[in-house]
Amino acid sequence: MVKKWKGTFTTFPLRRGNHLNEKGFVLPFTLLLLMIVLLLAFASKDLFISKYQYLLNMKSIHERNVSVSYAILFEMENGFPPLDQVKTNFGEVMTTNRVLTQQEAQLEMTFKRNEKVFLPATVVYNRETKQIIRWE
Repeated sequence: MVKKWKGTFTTFPLRRGNHLNEKGFVLPFTLLLLMIVLLLAFASKDLFISKYQYLLNMKSIHERNVSVSYAILFEMENGFPPLDQVKTNFGEVMTTNRVLTQQEAQLEMTFKRNEKVFLPATVVYNRETKQIIRWE
């Protein structure tokens, strides 16, 4: 047979400072602080990766623009055969030339790099003054 407990519950008076027990405060505070630090670390990692990807894309665009500009200058200075291919450090530029009028000529450049072909750029320039009229 099991005896029932007939005692009464007593409440202990809170002593001053007893409710500031560190066992219940330090662990949650530390976990919260750790979560904030980890969140900031992951956010800054993603920001760094996105900025790095942006810089890589901008580098590729700049290299393409330099190659196309080099091909335009080369074609304008040396005259132009009907079809030419200029190799640069960053890729190949295929050019197609047309005479529009006696003074104006049109160059159409297609940039190729790592087996990727980019959209063509078209330049109309004055053959006598070697100044670009339109760049599309």
